[in-house]
Amino acid sequence: MTHWSDICMLALVVGLLYVLGVFVVVTGGLILSRILARKDPMDEAQARVFASYRPGIGARVVGHIVEVWVAAFDFTLRLLWLLRALPAPSDPGSGTPIIMLPGYTENAGALWWFARKLKNRGFRPFLVDFPSTFWSIERNVEFLRQQIREVQAATGAERVAIVAHSMGGVVARALLLSDPNHAVLTLIALSSPFRGTHMARLGALFKLGESVIDMSPASPFAHRFLPSATTTAPIRVITGEQENIVSPPWSCVLPGCEVYLLSLPVGHDAPLHLQESYARLEHWLLQDGVQRAADAAPLPEATATATSEWT
Repeated sequence: MTHWSDICMLALVVGLLYVLGVFVVVTGGLILSRILARKDPMDEAQARVFASYRPGIGARVVGHIVEVWVAAFDFTLRLLWLLRALPAPSDPGSGTPIIMLPGYTENAGALWWFARKLKNRGFRPFLVDFPSTFWSIERNVEFLRQQIREVQAATGAERVAIVAHSMGGVVARALLLSDPNHAVLTLIALSSPFRGTHMARLGALFKLGESVIDMSPASPFAHRFLPSATTTAPIRVITGEQENIVSPPWSCVLPGCEVYLLSLPVGHDAPLHLQESYARLEHWLLQDGVQRAADAAPLPEATATATSEWT
């Protein structure tokens, strides 16, 4: 009995230390991202989304706690995916393929839970890992282009949808802008720094990959893919206000793109795990013509945005 109690106590201590470490990282990121972006004003498009959002201190505390716990869960999923301990979603054999892209330093495990939710709702997700998130954005654009062709060949689908987190959304938008034959029906991005992030300047300073140079504000990449550039497929965005990676948080806003600001002020990872995100994303997928699997249970139109429907 003593032996097992010692093991349980050790596991509890390790778990608490792990969560504490995540808390320090997330809190430090939030503070630093705010400091770095303190001189970045909002333009008209950004102000329409963020200017009237004024959460109270209680909501901010709750949002930060949620972000810490979700980030801890997300890091665990990424480790399990790396160890091949998480199964890829099975292909239902019909419906519009949804390619799911991770962000910088992430693997597909970051979107595994999200993909599971989509699969349960009758959609057809395909988890994709970049060969390296340290590659330049445009090099990963070439990889994504090939992945789309492979998914089309495997499924017979003419078009695909993309759901992307963070840098994955930047890669996908660059594809839409550089390839008129991209075959993408819609791009839904979560926490993607389309206008760059000051946090990437730190990565560039320490030479942590070409991608962080590309995601730095005013980089040569940013000048080639301006915020004002329009795409032939809709881009929609889900984001939180207490971003600890995208600096400033309104860097995700593009003119002419629909942006959904989550009601709870959360950071970079929580949008991947909130029911509010799932419901909004499903609403957009259906709106943009994404087809569910042929054997999926019918959904009443009224529940397309109801968070209680997601289980």
